[in-house]
Amino acid sequence: MAVEFDANVLKQIESEVRTIKAEYQGRVPEESIDIAADESIQRLAGSRVPQFVPLFVGRFTRERLRELVAAVARPEDN
Repeated sequence: MAVEFDANVLKQIESEVRTIKAEYQGRVPEESIDIAADESIQRLAGSRVPQFVPLFVGRFTRERLRELVAAVARPEDN
């Protein structure tokens, strides 16, 4: 399902995702970041206040990536 936002919101989302990729470079593959960001964008589809979408895309994506990094860092239970 394609989610549509105006050009300004899309530019802000792209900027936020670039920043996240820089923060997680070397720890998380870019593809995983793109997937997490896409999930966040889908989650925010139909938002009544699209101006806040980039903020929440960043927040939700970072939250998901922190979970992924923590899961990889945890030793496996035997």
